[in-house]
Amino acid sequence: MNRRRFLTFSVALAGHALTRPIFAKSAGDPTVSHKERVDRALAGEKLDRPPFTFYHHYNRPTAALEAADHLSFHRAYKTDIVKVMNDFAYPNSKTGNWYELKSVDSPYPKQLETLKLVRDGLRGDAYFIDTLYGPYMTAMIMFQSQPQFAKLSQAEGEKKVIPAIAEFQRQHPDEWNAALEAITQSTINHIHRSREIGASGALVSLFNTASNYGSIDDYNRYSRPYDKRVLDALAGTKLTILHLHNLDRKYLGQFTDFNAPVLQYSVKESGIPIAEARKVYSQVIAAGVDEIDFRRLTTEEMRSQWEAARAAAGTKYIAMPGCSVPNDSTTEELARFPLSFGV
Repeated sequence: MNRRRFLTFSVALAGHALTRPIFAKSAGDPTVSHKERVDRALAGEKLDRPPFTFYHHYNRPTAALEAADHLSFHRAYKTDIVKVMNDFAYPNSKTGNWYELKSVDSPYPKQLETLKLVRDGLRGDAYFIDTLYGPYMTAMIMFQSQPQFAKLSQAEGEKKVIPAIAEFQRQHPDEWNAALEAITQSTINHIHRSREIGASGALVSLFNTASNYGSIDDYNRYSRPYDKRVLDALAGTKLTILHLHNLDRKYLGQFTDFNAPVLQYSVKESGIPIAEARKVYSQVIAAGVDEIDFRRLTTEEMRSQWEAARAAAGTKYIAMPGCSVPNDSTTEELARFPLSFGV
């Protein structure tokens, strides 16, 4: 969403809100701040409404523009948490071989600047968190940048890249592990910097948590140690979110020992009900709203979805879509989510 579209938001939302009095009682106690609401959910305390947040990509070229869009989104939609998208690329190898990497102080210097600007702009109004890919996904992006994949669409590329990575892992395990080691250490270095800035954690997105990426034995051998080190570097943060992006049922119980106070996954994509995830994970669950058909959902449908999710998750619940909502969502479509809480 661009800044011009934000300018018309407040007028549109005011008019929309006047036509939706049914949700007025759900707006929540106005004396409860964003941070207090989140703290109570993390503690499993009862709330008049759960905290909520949602997000999409901006793909802006500078930290200043990224930060401005995040702050505008938060102010327009009154989110309880600001998840700062990381739309900046990990630096490619300079040798011509994607896997020949060295660890760096931070692979995302523009993201660190974005975090600083968001922190300063929020002035303590809400918690903010970083966004990071797990090491496998970072490696996958660089693997896919090779010339043989250049002309393929994203979907075509993934179909070819996933088995090609599996073959590379088997034939070149030392090179794979060296690349993942460099990516992991660079990511950990970045986490140290983001924590110094004041981020309350990070959403760490693990992509290869499904059988089409390989067996659980493959995951344990080629990915798990690196993923766990990234999450361990975030230990003690208030709001780190373990995002299981392509979760399937076989992988559901594989992450119970990961350091993450919040779990997120797509109910729509995985087909795994919140009640089933709750039997496995005791921490806060942040999910339940359909991100895939988000643009078509009415305010009432969104409310029904998060109410059902909260009933299944219990008091340790944050209302969120299962992943990023479509980047081309209109202000009216985006406004339906906060309106479903009476906000």
